[in-house]
Amino acid sequence: MPPISLQKHPRKIIFLMIFLVLLGGYGASKSRVDNSLAVWQTHDDAGWLAYQDFLDKSRLSDPLVIFIPGDIDPFVLEDLSDAMSILDTVRTCQDLQLTTSKNTNATLLSITPSTNATPTELATLLDQVEIILKDQQISTFYLGGVWYLTHQLDTLSAQSTTVLFPVVIVVTALIIILICRGQAVFILACGLIPSLLLVGIMGFFEVKMNMVLLALPPLTLILGLAHGVHFSIKKWGPDDTTMTVFRRVAAPCLLSGLTTSLGFASLLLSSYQPVRELGLWGGVGCLLSLGITFILIPTFLRPGGKPPFSLPNNFSQQLHRRRTLVYTSLVILLLLGGIGLNRLQTGSLILDFFEPDSRVCLDYKYIEDNGIGLTPVEINLYGSHTTRPMLSQAMQKLVTSHPEITHLIFTMADATTQIKNIGATFKTPEVITPKLTIERITILLTTISSEATLSIASDIESLLQTELGPRSLPYVTGSVPLYAAGQQTLFNSMLRSFSLAFVTISLVIGLMLRSLRMACIAMIPNLLPVVLVVASMGWLHIPLSVATMTVASIIFGIVVDDTIHYLYTYQKSGFRGHERLNHVFAQVGSPIITTTLVTGSGFLTFKASAFIPLGHFGLLISLALWMALACDLLILPLLLMDKNNV
Repeated sequence: MPPISLQKHPRKIIFLMIFLVLLGGYGASKSRVDNSLAVWQTHDDAGWLAYQDFLDKSRLSDPLVIFIPGDIDPFVLEDLSDAMSILDTVRTCQDLQLTTSKNTNATLLSITPSTNATPTELATLLDQVEIILKDQQISTFYLGGVWYLTHQLDTLSAQSTTVLFPVVIVVTALIIILICRGQAVFILACGLIPSLLLVGIMGFFEVKMNMVLLALPPLTLILGLAHGVHFSIKKWGPDDTTMTVFRRVAAPCLLSGLTTSLGFASLLLSSYQPVRELGLWGGVGCLLSLGITFILIPTFLRPGGKPPFSLPNNFSQQLHRRRTLVYTSLVILLLLGGIGLNRLQTGSLILDFFEPDSRVCLDYKYIEDNGIGLTPVEINLYGSHTTRPMLSQAMQKLVTSHPEITHLIFTMADATTQIKNIGATFKTPEVITPKLTIERITILLTTISSEATLSIASDIESLLQTELGPRSLPYVTGSVPLYAAGQQTLFNSMLRSFSLAFVTISLVIGLMLRSLRMACIAMIPNLLPVVLVVASMGWLHIPLSVATMTVASIIFGIVVDDTIHYLYTYQKSGFRGHERLNHVFAQVGSPIITTTLVTGSGFLTFKASAFIPLGHFGLLISLALWMALACDLLILPLLLMDKNNV
């Protein structure tokens, strides 16, 4: 339907938007958060396939660890074990007496769930376990384990997003209402409807949200609001109509939407499944924000009042006179940025995703302080015909070089286990059977960063390849090493893809504006905010992790949008010299400032989240928005002045 025809059917458009909101809301109700191991794997990866084969042979699943300090009555312990053993999702329940590294007595319950248990069933199991413990008058206990940690991660990230995203909407809505008044409803609809619709569509397709995909709803919101602001907060001439304003703004909006979609499309070339999903649904979000805006604006846009913000009429001249100060400030920022980049950490400790006084952090700290590592690394020895004496020297080297190791658990061919205690001492008889084949070893580590975990896994693999002989099938496997490797692969893959996207999109901008010189100019304000925000992460001690690396896509979407509007208006202007730049400021200055004020303030509220990565995410987005504004208002005009020798 042509844009001019939409004005004739406002009621139909309203009903269509209501239908889309209801559809999106219904689909969003089906959306689930999942940060489990399978999410971060490419399902045809050799390591993942080897792990699946290992699970089939071992029937292994990560246990829930329950640490009960002090002595416990044997009859109570028997009742506890019996009650937990008969739960539907439980495969085995084992209780062990131990002496902690602090020389106190304690009991450890290890509950192994069914290998095919779903996240929902595991969450139910956790609730049932806590009820049983309280029924037996066990008031002091501490929980740990891989799936327990993942469950806490899913729960907190989902709760924080559910609570804080509406807060962002409320904050942005209030600011838009105060600033834009009569245009506020249209602008909000341009952002809210596509973001809700995106979550709904992903829910219908049963796409589970994770720490990467959770960035897409706010990205879609930002892009939609930006499109709405650029249409609504526009200086109208005496002869302007809704359609003339629409035609004037539609071209740069279309170009920015398509280029951002193209940036996400570059991720589809990745060999890593989570990156491909980000590329697919990021592109869908960009197109939805563009499509909804192009339906709403021609239908409901009316002449606006005076733009809420305006730059001085001689802003270009003032900027030109202060160009030395601007360039000097930029050089200082880049030098500080270089130091910040050098301080940047590229690994993450999963416990740092939670507040230090949260239950999961306190539980992990207590258990590991008592000498029990909660991070398992599995050694696959099926088919190796290895006995314990063959491994004694290699294992001794391993324990000596890695103080993070607390226990070695040997599982023999007859399914019996033998424990080598380095930390807490388990009170189990250790029967050495030299000729019995070892099928697998579980190495328990204290919880360390993903990079440190990968380093230890690499050391173990090299040691075993040397001591037991080389083989193509890796010795080291398990959920934790694969999870850490998946994060590292995600980081490398996204870094390559976005580097390619930045260059490609800048070139596309130059080609569409028919100037390769413009492409070079456009690249600088696109890259500067990314570099400066990543550098600020080094100064703020925020690691570049799976939860924060998606900030690049947000920055990219915003910077490209504003840069295109600026350059498009610049090329279409009939003025010359400073008058040309002042005309551009008059046309796009107010929309750019308004968009930054609205979204920058809204996303800063994420800093109040108890889920640390979400707080970092909001802070970095807000910083990126203000840096992007500075680049578009200060750096880009100076580059254009130098280009034309103004």
